[in-house]
Amino acid sequence: MFVWFKIKGVDDTDAMVKEGARELKVLLVPGTSFMPTPGTKSGYVRAAFSTASMDEMDEALRRFALMIKGALENKR
Repeated sequence: MFVWFKIKGVDDTDAMVKEGARELKVLLVPGTSFMPTPGTKSGYVRAAFSTASMDEMDEALRRFALMIKGALENKR
């Protein structure tokens, strides 16, 4: 199962995911990976959760929030 998140305030999630997710050990796919035209920006990310326990999901969302906060701070 997958869930899509629209990241408010982030126009392109590619760098956020490639840099922030790696640091925080969160597996996400930037929305740009699903765009029909290469190089098209996307403010969305896709996450998989079908095998995660509730505790693992809580931890993943905590890390995801840190990643978004970092992306928004770097944007300023």
